[in-house]
Amino acid sequence: MSLQIFILGILCEGHRHPYDIKKMFKRESLAPEVRISDGTLYYHFEALTKQKYIERIMVSREENRPERTLYGITELGREALVEMIYKNFRSFKEVSDLYPCILFIHHVSRERVIGMLEDCIAAVNQKIQRFERIWNDVPPDSSEHPIVLNAKILQEHAMNRAKTDLEWLEKVLNRTKSIPS
Repeated sequence: MSLQIFILGILCEGHRHPYDIKKMFKRESLAPEVRISDGTLYYHFEALTKQKYIERIMVSREENRPERTLYGITELGREALVEMIYKNFRSFKEVSDLYPCILFIHHVSRERVIGMLEDCIAAVNQKIQRFERIWNDVPPDSSEHPIVLNAKILQEHAMNRAKTDLEWLEKVLNRTKSIPS
């Protein structure tokens, strides 16, 4: 998951401390397999600040506590978020790459994203067709060979995964189409 998209998207909703975003990321189980270290999180906050996508709003300090910096998104950051989302759709390889984009899809052009989702669906359909062609090219007399039998198990998994991805993308497309313009 693109942590920068997540940070910018959350900051579009309101000012936040980095630690609050880390807790939110984990609490909401948006990507439970992703580990975010404090170093990684603060690195991205610094990078986004240097790019002028976010800005420090306020620094506070409570007794016996470290400083807490509240961040907000800039107009440049809002524009960057939109471009990052579009870029992820354009470079689509895996469905999981689109997760942060889907969270913040309401920040981009509905019509443009519908077209991009249709492109993603077409790419997955092509992948399914490619899998089917490959398997159909296996000579029938080799179907009992151990490598072929093992390859069939792998192909079945890849095909099931691609079909699941296709179903999910179609749900996202239908959901996006149902959002009022």
